[in-house]
Amino acid sequence: MKSSVVFGLIATLVMTGSLVQAQSPATPTATDPAYLPYAHPGILADVDKARKIDLICMGHGSPTVIMTAGLGDWAATWLKVQPVIAAKTRACAWDRAGFGFSSPSPEPQDLTHTTGDLEAALRAAKIQGPYILVGHSMGGYESLAFADRHPREVVGMVLVDPSVPNQHQIMVDISPEAAKFEDDYLAFGAKGLRTCAMALRSGAAKVGDASLSECIDDRPSYPSELKANLAKVLGDPARYETQASLAEHFSEDSAFLVKPTRTYGDIPLIVLTAGQIQALPPEVHATPTMEAALKVFMGKAWPRAHDAIAALSTRGRNIMVPDSTHYIQQIKPQLTIDCIDEVIDATRRSGAGR
Repeated sequence: MKSSVVFGLIATLVMTGSLVQAQSPATPTATDPAYLPYAHPGILADVDKARKIDLICMGHGSPTVIMTAGLGDWAATWLKVQPVIAAKTRACAWDRAGFGFSSPSPEPQDLTHTTGDLEAALRAAKIQGPYILVGHSMGGYESLAFADRHPREVVGMVLVDPSVPNQHQIMVDISPEAAKFEDDYLAFGAKGLRTCAMALRSGAAKVGDASLSECIDDRPSYPSELKANLAKVLGDPARYETQASLAEHFSEDSAFLVKPTRTYGDIPLIVLTAGQIQALPPEVHATPTMEAALKVFMGKAWPRAHDAIAALSTRGRNIMVPDSTHYIQQIKPQLTIDCIDEVIDATRRSGAGR
C-alpha cells in the first residue's frame, strides 16, 4: 500500500515521469465501505518456507484477470474496478512483498524477484491461466515480465498509464538534471522508509507515533476492520525495508526490461495514457529547465513509449485519456472496466480465454 506521503510522491515522480501530485480522488474523511473486500487477507500463498504473498480473488470464470498495483500501492487501488470485473470472470489482485498482507522479503525487490513472487503465488494457489494481465504504473513492469516468461498463458493485457522499458534512460536523454532529481527523490524516500524500520527495530518508535506517520498508511477512509487487521502487520520493520528496496531498484528495473525482440503476437492489448498533469505540489521545487524537460517527457516521450508497448501486438492500441492524470483506474474506472471487458470478450471469442 502507499506507505507514506513521501513514498506516494516518489511513486508519482517515477511512475508518471514527472514531478506531479497523483490525481487519485481525494481521500474521503468518512469510512469507505468499498475497502471492505480488502479488509482481510485473501489467499495467503506460500512462496517459500518463510513467506506468503496475498492474492485477493473475486468471481469465477476464465480467463483469470491478474491485477498489479503501482509503486507504493496495494491491491485496494483496484477497488473501483475489480469487483465489477469479478461479475464477469475471476479477478485476482496481488500484493508485492511488504505491501498489504504479503510478508516482507529479505531478497532484493527487483523485477526478477517481484515477478518471481507472482509466479510462485499463482502456482501455490493453483490459479492457472489463461491470464489477462492488468497493470498500473510500475505494475506494467511485472505484467510485461510475466508475459515474457509465460507467452502461452497470457492471452491479453490492459496497461494503465504504465511505466515503460528504459524509462530512466529516456529521462536522462531529455534532461540529466530532471533525471537526477528523480533519483534523489527515490533515494530520499527509501532512506525515510529505512529510518522508520530502524526506529521500529530498536524500539525507539512504535506504530501510532507521529515519527512514523510518513511510513504508515492509516487513512480515515479505511474501515475499522481493515485498520485492525493492518495493525497486526504494520509494526514489522522488515516491511519498510522491503518497500525501500522496491524503490531502490526502479531505475535498474527499467533498464532490465529492455528487450528489442519482445513481441506478443496478436493478443488483445490496450494501453491507457493519462493526458493531464497536475501542478507541482508546494513541497516540490523544480527549476524552469526541469519543468520544460518534464513537459517534453509527458507530452512526447511518454505517449510515444506507450505507443511502442501497444505495438508489441498486432492488435494493440494506445488510448489517450485526456481528462485524467495517472490514477486512471480510480479517476476513470468505467473506462478501465470497459477496456478489460473488451479484452475478456476478445479472448473468449477467439477461444484463447477458455
